[in-house]
Amino acid sequence: MLLQVAPRDNIESVARPLRDDGLESRETSSSPAENGLRKMAEERQHELTDEEMEGLEAIVLPQNRPVVFVKGDFYDDVEHPWEKLNPSEVKARVSRAFPSIGRIEVPNMPQIPYGGTGFVVGKRLVMTNRHVAGLFSSGLGLKIAYNAGDSVINFRRQIDSRDLDGNAHVEVLGVEMIHPYWDMALLRVADLPDDRVLALSTKAPEDLEGRDIVAVGYPAKDWRSDLALQDRIFSGQYNVKRLQPGVLRKRVNIRSFANLVNAVTHDASTLGGNSGSAILDVETNQVLALHFAGEYLKANYAVPMYELARDIRVTAKKLNFDGTLTPANDWEPSWLLTGNAEVTAPSAPSQPTPSAPLQSPAPVQTVPFSCPQTPATVVSTLTSSATWTIPIHVTITIGAAQQTLQRVAAPAPIEAETAEEGVIVDQDYSTRPGYNPHFLEVVTVPLPKLTTESMNRDTAQVRTDARKHNDPYELAYYHYSVYMNKKRRTAWFSAANVDGDHRPNIGTRSGDRWYRDTRILKTEQLGQEAFESGIDRGHLTRREDTAWGEDVATATAANNDTFHFTNCSLQAAHFNRGKDRWQGIEQYLLEKHAKKDKRRMTVITGPLFAPHDPVYQNDKMDYSVRCPLQYWKVCVLVRDDGSVSATAFLLNQSEIQDLPGFEETFDVAATQVKISDLESKTNLSFGDLKKHDHFAQGGAAGTLEAPTGLEGKSQTVKLIFHPSDIVV
Repeated sequence: MLLQVAPRDNIESVARPLRDDGLESRETSSSPAENGLRKMAEERQHELTDEEMEGLEAIVLPQNRPVVFVKGDFYDDVEHPWEKLNPSEVKARVSRAFPSIGRIEVPNMPQIPYGGTGFVVGKRLVMTNRHVAGLFSSGLGLKIAYNAGDSVINFRRQIDSRDLDGNAHVEVLGVEMIHPYWDMALLRVADLPDDRVLALSTKAPEDLEGRDIVAVGYPAKDWRSDLALQDRIFSGQYNVKRLQPGVLRKRVNIRSFANLVNAVTHDASTLGGNSGSAILDVETNQVLALHFAGEYLKANYAVPMYELARDIRVTAKKLNFDGTLTPANDWEPSWLLTGNAEVTAPSAPSQPTPSAPLQSPAPVQTVPFSCPQTPATVVSTLTSSATWTIPIHVTITIGAAQQTLQRVAAPAPIEAETAEEGVIVDQDYSTRPGYNPHFLEVVTVPLPKLTTESMNRDTAQVRTDARKHNDPYELAYYHYSVYMNKKRRTAWFSAANVDGDHRPNIGTRSGDRWYRDTRILKTEQLGQEAFESGIDRGHLTRREDTAWGEDVATATAANNDTFHFTNCSLQAAHFNRGKDRWQGIEQYLLEKHAKKDKRRMTVITGPLFAPHDPVYQNDKMDYSVRCPLQYWKVCVLVRDDGSVSATAFLLNQSEIQDLPGFEETFDVAATQVKISDLESKTNLSFGDLKKHDHFAQGGAAGTLEAPTGLEGKSQTVKLIFHPSDIVV
C-alpha cells in the first residue's frame, strides 16, 4: 500500500518529514522513517522494523492520501502532493457535488450514529449501498419492504455546521431497488432541486485506471483497525463530511454478499461510514463508482457506474448517466432469483419493452446461478426475444400478455466440463492456512523440497505480502498447498491433507468455474484459454479430497478452493475422468483408505516433467507449453497398528486413446514405484518418507498394507474395486 500511494508510484519521491511532526529532521537521515524509506526504495520491505513501519505510515498515508474537511461550500486546502486540488477553479468544480452527497441516518436505531453515505442520481432518487439500505428495509430486487420514517438523509453534516434547517434533512419515502448482484440500492426521497442530480459516467473502468479521484463521504471511526494511525490521518474527527483524494486502480474480483463481483479499486483513505460514498473524477466531476468496501492498508472497492449503466432495470429508473450503453445480461440470473424481476421500459430505445412481469412455468427446477461474467446477450429487435447462454439456454419470448421463461437443455458435456456453477472463491488469501505437515500427528510430512538451483529459478515466487510460513514459493489454500513451475505454468506438486471422517454433505454441482491466483503473475499459470479440444482441467489435488471440515461452510470453501488454475494441468479427457486411470486411483485412495476407515491421509501429487514432453498450443493461446505425459502420487497414512505407510504411483496418459472400455469392475492401471526412485525422476526430496515406503520394504504391490518381506520392484499393478465402492 505504501508503494502504491507514493507519488508516481515511486517511494523515493515521498515527501520527507520535518521537525514539527515529531520525527527527526530530514538532515539527520537517521530517523526510523528515513531508514524505512531507504529499505523500501531498495526493495527490502521484509527487513522493516515495527518502528520503521510506523514512521513510514506517519509520512506516507497522512501526506500522500490525506483527508480534509468540507467546510461551507468548499473544502480545506490539501497538502503536497495534492496541491492540484487547491486552485479556485478546481475547488469550485469539485465542490458542486457536495450538496448532493448526504449522510444516511437511522433515527430508530440509536445504537449506531448513522448508516452510511448516499448521493443524488436521479429525480427523487439517492444511491447508496445494499448493505446500508438493509439497515432499514427488507427484500431484494424491485419490491422492498420499508417503514416510513426509518431513515432520513442529512446533506449538511459538516464540522463547521450544526445546520438542521429544512434544506438539510430529506425524508426517505421508500426503497426503490436493492440490486441482487451489486452492493447498490436506490432510495426514493422527497423532492430535491433538479440541479442536485449528479452526472454518472459510462466510461469503462479499464479506460480510467490511474485517474485522480476524490471520495466524498462521512468516515466513521473503525475500532477494528489501528486507531492511532486513523487519528493521524483523520485528525481525530469522524462522522462529518470529508474529501478524500486518491487514484482509481485496476479491477479485481471480490466477494460481495453471495456474488463474486468484478469491482473497481481505489486507494483513497476511507473508513466504515464511507459506505455509499461517491467516487468522483477530479477532471469531470462525474461519479465513476459507488464505494462499498475496503481492506485496511490494501485497497478499497467500488461498483462501477459503467456496469450499472448496462443493466436495463437500473437505467429504467432514469438515472443521470452521461450516455447509453448496450444492455448486458450478466446479472439476469440474480434478478430472476429475486422473484420480482419485472422488466420496465429500458433507457435504450432499441431494446424490446416487456409488457408484463417474468413468470416461470410451474413446476420448474431451480437452477443455481453464480456467473459474474456470463457471455454477452444476443438481442433481436425484430423477433422480440433474447437468448442467454449460461451455459444452459434461457430464452425469454416477449408476447402481448406475458413473458414465458423457457429452459432448453444444452447438450450434456461429460461431467459438465465447460459449465459455470456456484463455485465462489474468496481471493483474499490471508485466511488460507495451507498444507499442514503435522496433520498425521504421529509423523511429520513436510512439503517436498526443490533440490536444484534451476528448479528454484523456475519456481513462481508469491507476492511478499501474501506469503505463508515464510516460504517464498508456497501458495497456501484450504487444506492444501502448491509450488508452481512458472516455466511450465503447472505445479511442481500439490500437497493435501485428507480427512476421511469430518465430511459434511455439501451437495452436488453441475459444472466448474476456475480462477487464476492473484498472488503470482498471470504469465506463471495456465488459464481457460489452454483447455480446448478435449483437453481437461485436470485437478491435481482432487476437490473431494479437501471437502472436509467441521461444518458445511468450511467444507464448501475448501472444495471450491481446488478450482484454481494453479491446481490443474493439461490432461486428456479420458485420462482425467477414466475409472482405469487418474480418477480411478483418486477414488481408490479416498474411498478405500480414507473415507471407509474414517482416517486421515496425506496425498502429494504432481506431473513428471520431461524435456521431450510434446509442445501444446491452440488458437486461443498466445503462448505454448509442454504437456506432461506422466503424473505421480505419493500417499501417506497411519495404519491401524500405528505404523506409517507411504507409497508412490506413476500414471501414464501417452497411450490413453488405446485404453479399453469399462467393465463391471474398474481396474486402475498404475505403476507402483519406490519413493527413492520417484525422487530421482522428479528431483524433489520427500525427506524421511523413504523410511516408511512400504513397497520398498516388501509391501504387497497395489496395497497399502504392512510389508511381507519381499523386495520392492517397480511393476504395474491392478487396484480393483466395485462400482458400489465409489461415491461420485
